[in-house]
Amino acid sequence: MLGRLSKLPALLLVLVAAPAAFAAAEPLRENCLELRLQQEVNSYSSKAGDRVQAVLIAPYRVDGLERIAPGARVWGEVVDVRRVGVGFVHETATLTLKFTEIELGQSVRVVVNSRVLTIDNARERVDSAGRIRGIRSTNTPGFRASGLLTSLASVDPIALAFSTAAFATLLRFSEPEIRLQAGTELVLELLDPVDLAPLPPPLLGLPEPVPDDLLERLPFRTHTVERRLESDITNLIFAGEAAAIERAFQAAGWQVPESLNSATRYRTLRAMAENQEYKEAPMSLLLLDDQPPVQAWAKALNTFSKRHHLRVFSTTERWLGRPIFTAAATQDIGINFSRGRDLFTHLIDENIDRERSKVVNDLLFTGCIESVGQVPRPWVPEEAFNSSGQTLITDREAAVLVFNDCLRVHRFDEPIAAAPGPHRGNRASRILRQTVLTFRNDIYRGSLWYQGATILTQGFRHYRDSKNSIRSLPGPTITGTPAKSPKLASDPADWAPPSVELSLQAGLMVFSHQSIGAEGLRIAHPHRPDDSLTLRAANRVAPAFALGGAVTVNQFRWFSHELGFGYQRGEFSMDLAGLAGISEQRSGFLTRQFSYNALVHMRPRESRWRPYFAVGPVLQLVHLTDAPFTKAGGIFRFGLNNVGMFRAAYGFGSVPPLEGGGIFQTGLQMGGGVRYRVSPHWTLRFDYRNTCSPRPDLLRKSLEPQIMPERLERGKIAQQRLSLGFAFTF
Repeated sequence: MLGRLSKLPALLLVLVAAPAAFAAAEPLRENCLELRLQQEVNSYSSKAGDRVQAVLIAPYRVDGLERIAPGARVWGEVVDVRRVGVGFVHETATLTLKFTEIELGQSVRVVVNSRVLTIDNARERVDSAGRIRGIRSTNTPGFRASGLLTSLASVDPIALAFSTAAFATLLRFSEPEIRLQAGTELVLELLDPVDLAPLPPPLLGLPEPVPDDLLERLPFRTHTVERRLESDITNLIFAGEAAAIERAFQAAGWQVPESLNSATRYRTLRAMAENQEYKEAPMSLLLLDDQPPVQAWAKALNTFSKRHHLRVFSTTERWLGRPIFTAAATQDIGINFSRGRDLFTHLIDENIDRERSKVVNDLLFTGCIESVGQVPRPWVPEEAFNSSGQTLITDREAAVLVFNDCLRVHRFDEPIAAAPGPHRGNRASRILRQTVLTFRNDIYRGSLWYQGATILTQGFRHYRDSKNSIRSLPGPTITGTPAKSPKLASDPADWAPPSVELSLQAGLMVFSHQSIGAEGLRIAHPHRPDDSLTLRAANRVAPAFALGGAVTVNQFRWFSHELGFGYQRGEFSMDLAGLAGISEQRSGFLTRQFSYNALVHMRPRESRWRPYFAVGPVLQLVHLTDAPFTKAGGIFRFGLNNVGMFRAAYGFGSVPPLEGGGIFQTGLQMGGGVRYRVSPHWTLRFDYRNTCSPRPDLLRKSLEPQIMPERLERGKIAQQRLSLGFAFTF
């Protein structure tokens, strides 16, 4: 399971997560071969006709009898390949592999007719013709969420600039090219039967039976920490030294998961949003007999939503002179929204015996196992539910593996040939591909109508699938009755240095110089040019409120990067002198700011108190609130929203301010503040910013012919913002 994931930034992903997350595990048929590639194949550089070599990693059986032993070489070729390239023609990549020969000995090869059925733990899917289909980069949950929010922000060009830059900082553009590295595992379906004689029985049986009383003493049901809900069932027993077990899993390509803390939660959320790999993703903590695991292992490919994983628990038992460990292994096959529990949870393959076989085959391939067998446990239930309410089905047997010293291992990813070439192109081509694919997506799917319909459709699918896939009941507990969740002490690992902060602030905007100059106007009679009126307009701004948000990336120990958006409002007053009876005119004075600040901290990243200084450029848009914002219209309302907003922003900047336009300005922002990390995920912050910018010539831009240059009194504008806010911290 994912464990507890911070809910606020993840909530939008519930609405936009891909429906493919609910795919069930492909049942392994008897006429299938489990292979491991021994060389890289990718859609960017591989060519049709390229030879491909793989190795069999699990026995091929017919009628329950072994016909081909693991280790046999399997040969094939690339039949067809289509790369995305720069994205002008295709949005997704495809790759077709055809394996035709199995090497049984030095000079014995069997011709087979096969197709690729599935790729283990891959984000790519395989269609009915055996064609591997890559992902669409603009269809990831993160891209769809950013596209929706960017579309909503596009009514404001400054907000659009901030949202575009913020998402580009927080999320990577998912690579659409297919890359199957050496070590990638796939399942091959034999389309025609292969007539082979059964092999002699393997000689890896257990040297002696495992005592029944020993098996009965081993606990078999894990439980959660807080509510003590029953969860996974153990299905593996290891006899060997802990160091040998560790070397075996490393040689088999399994990874040690990272600890669950604020930083790894952010990486988890990012991997989900981008549909990217995170092979060291943390696992939730489960206990066996109230003891935590002594080892945890996971094996993934290129997506966070699918992986093999297991937890290894120590026992006090010994057998064959070796210490005994027991393990619970399951396979994650997707991610689901869990109502009433943690926001997200992994869906698992309910047939946990398949994962038991996967672990056994992987470890046998390393050469670290000297004997293996299966033992019955009639006291284990055939069907149960884990802590998320998902079904667990088992034959109630456990695989017993006896380890040698594991000093001479056979690694899982030993390549036999070099990669065919780069798998995604150089930086320039990637930037061009991202631009083209994004533009194509905006044209086809950029309207709010399309995105709204998509979210509603997928939201309904999530509701339906989550309702059917996970029981609504909390499930049994170890004590037999629901237990109240105790308040756990804070884990020091959860206070890992923050990676990203998403903050909101509110406060007061003060102008250090309320007078921002004066302008002289000469208004002539339209029919009598010599008959004119001379006026003097004095401009002032009064303090008001300020709202803002920021994305802070704590990339270094003493320095951070911050992108900010500020919504600051004051009161603009214009006094007209020169004509009796003219009263003071007032309007709201609105400033929207997009800023970049380099933060220099007085204390290191791991400190909870962090005073800092800030400096950086600002792009701002100033206009009077009585002159409404210009919006996109016409065809831009329906399909070219982002393009239309840029057009509207350009027009807004060229329209006179008194006729509904605004003034774009650049400025320099300086300031500082202090941040205090209250909890692993919440930070309080006090900020001061002073933005210096040129005086906005609101009248001169609107009444250029009437302005009298000799009566122009230059002022300056310095916007000082004092704000208090909070940040959600990863």
